Amino acid sequence: MNHLPILELELGVAALLAGGILCAKPEYGLFVYGLALGFPDLAFPLGTAINLRLDDVLILLFLIRSVLWMPIPLAPGQRKIFGWQALLLAACLLSAGYETLGGAPPPTYETAKMAGCAVILFVLPRLLQSERRLGFLIAGLVSGGAALAIQIVHRLGGSSANFQSNFQEFKSAAAFATWNPNTIGQASMLVVFAAGLGGILFAKSRPGKLFWPCLAVGFALVPSLVFVRGTTLSIAAGILLFCCLARFWNWVVVFLLLCLSVVFFVRATNPQLFAGATQVDLSTGEGLSHRLERWEVAIGAIGAKPIAGQGFGQEWVYLSGIGSEGRAHNAYLTVWLEMGIGGLALLLAVVCQIGVEGFSLYRQPQFRLQGALLLALLTALCLDSFGLPTLYWEKLPTIAISVGVALVGICERKVFEPALREERAHGLESLPQHS
Repeated sequence: MNHLPILELELGVAALLAGGILCAKPEYGLFVYGLALGFPDLAFPLGTAINLRLDDVLILLFLIRSVLWMPIPLAPGQRKIFGWQALLLAACLLSAGYETLGGAPPPTYETAKMAGCAVILFVLPRLLQSERRLGFLIAGLVSGGAALAIQIVHRLGGSSANFQSNFQEFKSAAAFATWNPNTIGQASMLVVFAAGLGGILFAKSRPGKLFWPCLAVGFALVPSLVFVRGTTLSIAAGILLFCCLARFWNWVVVFLLLCLSVVFFVRATNPQLFAGATQVDLSTGEGLSHRLERWEVAIGAIGAKPIAGQGFGQEWVYLSGIGSEGRAHNAYLTVWLEMGIGGLALLLAVVCQIGVEGFSLYRQPQFRLQGALLLALLTALCLDSFGLPTLYWEKLPTIAISVGVALVGICERKVFEPALREERAHGLESLPQHS
């Protein structure tokens, strides 16, 4: 007797039940979503360049729920951010359509990555409508970050000793099958932001006020210990900015001392790797992983079509065709190369609008820490984008931005909803009374 159809039926019923539960209780799905990000090797390959993960399946489920269940309307600040994001997305879609009609469609990976990031931006801020749901996502992200750190230590411990001769090989040994070392840095930035947000929203006791900052600093150490240098400096700058804006001067001193301790520790334990990682010459570009050469080639490509750009997704195709390694490793140059000066202006408009909303929160005493954290995250993302395409349709930074946009909505609703209730109450009182 063939039991395979029965097994398939049972699995289908189980999947439907799980989907129903996650739709009815999305906070549980948000926890699983954050946790799944910490297991990048659990992926199902779709072709040669695209991998399907559990978090991708969950975000599609959340998208369906957002269509079937009418979410709470966006707050004013969220609408402004989404307006600029929508313009950037529309420009990318129009460019991709034009290139496709011209016989040079963008690579499938670039299109899929843009579509996935657009779905994340559309879904997460609409789903994260309360601190309760945000707390479940933060718990999942923190758990996923801890699992990620454990896996990195395990991978380094199980690798051969040959990678100890070069810090680039050391980074590659710590990476995953579907993640490069820079993606580890982006994941660290996300979980540091999540830990900081947890400390602001949920640290009510004295142990909690100590636990969350220590957790954030611990996650910030991950990219430094695997020599992801640019992201390490970006995260450090973000943490220092947050402490200064929040006026946590004691934590500034503690963090600087900790940074010095990490530098001395790495230098003492891995002197050869430390020497290779810190040997940088800004005048020649030596030690910057050929960044200056890549930027020079990208600037030359921008000069060919500075207004219209080469078309969405054409960075790899165009730069590889003129003898480069295919990537500019600079979000601003990549957007300018592909989308022209207008696309770059739209990206900067998105960044500025997020900064405006973060500063608006910072000016309100009850949301000062939330605003400071959002500004610190934006600073870290912008700095990291000088060495990587962080702000240009990258999954993990997009999740961080989406959580930040959700935070803007949660804070604004706390201000506007009492005013609306009071206005409605006055409206009811003003009605004429009839005997």
